[in-house]
Amino acid sequence: MKNKRNDFKDQNTQSKRSFYVAACAVLACAAVLGTAYFQTQKTDNTGHKVAENPAATIAGESAINKNWKADAQGIGKTDSEQASTTMNVDDLAKKKEKAAKKNVEVKANQAKKKDAKNTSKATMISANHKSFNEEKGLTWPVKGDVLMKFSQSNNIYFKTLAQYKSNPAIEISADEGTKVIASAAGTVTEISKDDITGTMVTTDIGSNYKVTYGQLTNLKVKKGDEVKEGQLLGMVAAPTKYFSEEGSNLFFQVKENGKAVDPLLLLN
Repeated sequence: MKNKRNDFKDQNTQSKRSFYVAACAVLACAAVLGTAYFQTQKTDNTGHKVAENPAATIAGESAINKNWKADAQGIGKTDSEQASTTMNVDDLAKKKEKAAKKNVEVKANQAKKKDAKNTSKATMISANHKSFNEEKGLTWPVKGDVLMKFSQSNNIYFKTLAQYKSNPAIEISADEGTKVIASAAGTVTEISKDDITGTMVTTDIGSNYKVTYGQLTNLKVKKGDEVKEGQLLGMVAAPTKYFSEEGSNLFFQVKENGKAVDPLLLLN
């Protein structure tokens, strides 16, 4: 009976040991499986496994930050370059506009200077000819006899027209081709043509006097020219049909303040 109790005790002890060993084995397996599961489930929100090494994680974050900074610098540089380009275009447009305005101003100033110069020249010319000396008088433009005198009344007989009429000038007989000279220094203010008196040259000799030479050809002057006393103006032309009976002559007229006066009173 005693031996049976001991055998039962030994069997009970052995069963407890087997249970503990099995329990420890189960716990060990659970621990291994739990660790493996934890490692496989340790991922970030994107599904990528998170690095187990904290130092590696920090290094990765640093690299990412550097990339972000580099990208930000690149973007900033691009914006800066674009802004610089925009500023360059605006500056260029402003410079062109400024240059255009300056060019207009320069041309305007040049035009003003030119006008001022011309005005000054005209003033000087006018001043030089305002001192016509009436006592000295006029030089005869051609040598010849007076065919028809000056008259403000209807007492001058025109042979070609066969009638008496007034005459605002004098006609000096001269052969065709005779040289005609300026009676006084002046400015050629007009060159015109008329059926009666042919081609005419008018000069301003100053002191409100103007002299007109008619029935001319082969002119040697043009409008705006300055002429000296005795300077060649042209030649006597063939007479117009209104003076065919009188023959070739020089139409010579003098006006003071726009009114015709007798040239013989000034010719010396």
